[in-house]
Amino acid sequence: MRRLLTRLHRWIGIALFGYVAMICLTGSVLVYRPELYRHFEPQPLIVEVGARPLSDDELRRHAARAFPGEQAAEIWRGKRPDHAVEIALNSGDAMRGYLFDPYTGAPMRPALPLGFRLTSFALELHRELIGGDSGRVVNGALALAFIFLVLTGMLTWRPRKRAREVAPVKAKRGRFTGWLRRQHRTIGIWSGAFVLMWAITGLHLAWPEVMAALVDHFEPFDEANPVERTGDTISYWLAYAHFGRFGGRISGCEADLCGEGFKALWAVLALAPTFLALSGIWLWLRGRLTRARRRRQAEPQAGQMEEQP
Repeated sequence: MRRLLTRLHRWIGIALFGYVAMICLTGSVLVYRPELYRHFEPQPLIVEVGARPLSDDELRRHAARAFPGEQAAEIWRGKRPDHAVEIALNSGDAMRGYLFDPYTGAPMRPALPLGFRLTSFALELHRELIGGDSGRVVNGALALAFIFLVLTGMLTWRPRKRAREVAPVKAKRGRFTGWLRRQHRTIGIWSGAFVLMWAITGLHLAWPEVMAALVDHFEPFDEANPVERTGDTISYWLAYAHFGRFGGRISGCEADLCGEGFKALWAVLALAPTFLALSGIWLWLRGRLTRARRRRQAEPQAGQMEEQP
C-alpha cells in the first residue's frame, strides 16, 4: 500500500509541478495584494497646458489613428487642465484605459501602471487561471489533486535512520542528491499542515457556491432574523486563513503579530511547496538518469558473460 501511495504521490507531483509552483509563487505575492494595489495606485499624469483642449470627437479620432485595431469608447477628463485624459479602448471583449494628451491627442501610456497590472494578472492567474468561471472550476479540481498530493506525502513519510557510509567518499553530486531528498522530506512534513490548509481554503475560494449551499442547507437564511450564521463565520475565516489576514480579528492578539507578522509568515511559508515541486522534479529526473546509466553499464557486462565459454 505504501509503495502504491508513493508512486501516486510521485506521478501526481510531476503532473502538478507547474501548477504548484505557479499557485504558490503568486500566492506568496498576493498576501500583500492590498499593499501592492495601494503602492501602484494610478496617479494623474501631468501634461503641458496648451491653447485649447481637444473635443471628445477629436480625441477619438486621435485614438483611432494611434490604435486602429481598437475602438475608442468613453473619455474621462482630469480634474485639472494639466491632467491627461483617459480613453477606454475596446477590442472585442477586452477593454483597457489609455492616457492621451488633451491638447495634442498624442498617446502617452496605459492608464494603469505596470505594477498594478501585474498584480491584477497575478490575482486572475491565482484565482481562475486566466479562464474566467471555467478556469475557476479547473482550479478547484486541481486543488483537490493538491490535497491528495499533500495527504499521500504525509502518509508515505517516515523517518529514516542515517545509514553508515561503507563506501570511501561519495561524489559531490550524490551527496547533493541525498541532501536534497532529506530536505524534501523534512520541509514537506513540517509544512504539510500549512499546505493542506491552503489547498482546502483555496478549494473553498474556487468553489464558494458549494460552501454557500451547505450553509443554506444546514442553516437556512431567516429573513425575519438576518444574523450572521455559523457557516458564514466559517466561510469568512477560511478566506482570512488563505492569505493570513488576521489583523484585528483574533481577540487578545497584538495588531503587529496578527497583522503584519502573520502575513510575513504566510508569504515565506507559501514558498515551501515551490521548493517541494522543484526538488521533487530534480529527484525524479536524477533517479531516471541514474537508472539509465546503470542499465547502460550492465549491458556490456551481460554481453561479456554470454561470450564466455
